Amino acid sequence: GKPNLVDFFPVLEKIDPQGIRRRTTIHFGKVIKMFGDLINERLEHAKSRGGNSDVLDVLRSTSEESHEEMDRTHIERLCLDLFVAGTDTTSNTLEWAMAECLQNPEKMRKAKVELVQVIGKGKIIEEADLSRLPYLRCIVIETLRLHATVPFLIPRRVEQDVEVCGYNVPKNSQVLVNAWAIGRDETVWEDALAFKPERFLDSELDIGGRDCELIPFGAGRR
Repeated sequence: GKPNLVDFFPVLEKIDPQGIRRRTTIHFGKVIKMFGDLINERLEHAKSRGGNSDVLDVLRSTSEESHEEMDRTHIERLCLDLFVAGTDTTSNTLEWAMAECLQNPEKMRKAKVELVQVIGKGKIIEEADLSRLPYLRCIVIETLRLHATVPFLIPRRVEQDVEVCGYNVPKNSQVLVNAWAIGRDETVWEDALAFKPERFLDSELDIGGRDCELIPFGAGRR
């Protein structure tokens, strides 16, 4: 993001010398309007179609059942959170994956051969094809290991006094998990700083939170 002078000189906040706050307000309004139009469209479709097909339908149903707990504004802001989280993290991971493949042309060649053999030239990859592309999957996991989407996971609060690896963590402490350091831990990963997708080919490691050796998306209840 662009450096903001207000972060260094708070006295300038009312002046907004770079116009960042003004532009943010304009763009934020456009995004909120986009989600508002999407919600309106779903409301129209919901009249003729029952059931919940995705998260937006679930939020809409929850709002109708208990408007006090979740209103239209809540839904719009939740959609915005999901949109921002999904776009930034995905684009960052793709950029790092492409950068590593360019730095390691032999890895890119292996991925290309797999794609040609399984999918064919000039064809679009669909979600159903991913299970047949093990090497491409390994490239994604290795990218998440070496280049964590975010260096620190979402802060957690300790519910009771605990001892972790000889350290006393008092109740109500805020804990930040360093996902970046976990992925580069030389006691866990051989040649930790090298880009080696092959390390995951025969691995049963779960990156969804079951195995703490690699937790790019965190673990536990959300």
